[in-house]
Amino acid sequence: MSIDSRDRRIIEILKKDSRTSFVDIAKQLNLSEGAVRKRVKKLIDSGIIRRF
Repeated sequence: MSIDSRDRRIIEILKKDSRTSFVDIAKQLNLSEGAVRKRVKKLIDSGIIRRF
């Protein structure tokens, strides 16, 4: 699985504060909350994110 710059940014945000809401991440990345939720699920399912 390949990750793009938005996925990397999501990972960076969650590394800094794993309690950051999907809404806050979405605002920072100019994405919808649903898009962030799908990206995080994809990262978890692929094993890139194990826990947060």
